[in-house]
Amino acid sequence: MGAESGARPRATKKSGFVYIKPAKRKATQYEEITLHTQWDPRNFAVAGWFNLDKNGQPPWREDATKLKATDWWEFRDPNAEWFRPFVKRQADIGRAIEQSIAGAKRANTCAAFDPSWVEFLQTHYAAYRFAEYGLFLVLCQAQREAGSDVVAQPLIFQSVEKDRHAQDITLYCMELESQIEGFSDARAKDVWMNAPEWQGLRRVTEYLLACRDWGEISFVVNCLLEPLVSSLICRDLILRNAPRHGDVITSVIAQAAEACRKNNADCTKAFIELLLKQAPEHNLAVIDGWLSTWLPLVEQAAQDITPLFATLALCATDGNDALAAVKAEFKLLMAELGLNTNVEAAA
Repeated sequence: MGAESGARPRATKKSGFVYIKPAKRKATQYEEITLHTQWDPRNFAVAGWFNLDKNGQPPWREDATKLKATDWWEFRDPNAEWFRPFVKRQADIGRAIEQSIAGAKRANTCAAFDPSWVEFLQTHYAAYRFAEYGLFLVLCQAQREAGSDVVAQPLIFQSVEKDRHAQDITLYCMELESQIEGFSDARAKDVWMNAPEWQGLRRVTEYLLACRDWGEISFVVNCLLEPLVSSLICRDLILRNAPRHGDVITSVIAQAAEACRKNNADCTKAFIELLLKQAPEHNLAVIDGWLSTWLPLVEQAAQDITPLFATLALCATDGNDALAAVKAEFKLLMAELGLNTNVEAAA
């Protein structure tokens, strides 16, 4: 033993169990928290699925969408958002709306709303919550079946945002009942069910509720409905016209929804990039089929909304002009994504 007995032990190299492959040199907190919370035999469970349903089917299946990918876990949300920052962002939105309502109440600004705007709020704006709640239900289906946790998580957050927005509209209408004499959203459901302006969007929403392909749902909502219909309603109809009619509160609510839509748009671009990287020929063919089926329906839904612009006394633009601008933006978006909108409509 001699001199060796007092020798310092040789340092050993630390090793750890690395179960994720980071997109860059080092894993981010977003990746560490999100990746492989949704497991799959293709990753680690070499013995296969152990929790099959009564029909012998696994909880997640490759045939849950027509889209193909060699590795759904390669996807990364460019916003790198996980639960805690998402909750904080939603809480910030809630506080901003509450403060806006409180400020308007102190200044009694609701009394100065233009009568045409009051009518719009208690009918068509109140009806818009049904569309948003419908998309919440639709996205719940998509996130449940999505091919990996990193793909599902943005869909989860988007579905919650749709539900939050529907609730924001409902709570705001309840507040207006106490501030504007005679205000009532009692007609909103009938407007949603029967007014011609909403039947195109209601049709698309109900078709999506019947859809069981999570990739198709995600594509139609994020690549078609959001840029063509949601932007037309939330940005061009509501956000740009509310201040002109004396309403600053609805602008805050609409801006919150627009900010969420921007987040989701960035995520959608990353998702399309993944599809065109891993199985471009197959996925382009699938997307072309979806475009031929859904694009005419979504464009009709957007066209149906345009008469609402003419109901506002101080409207900033003509409805058809607003729609033309939205369609021009949509074409640029499709070109940026590398998608072809010049497909023949399905019979």
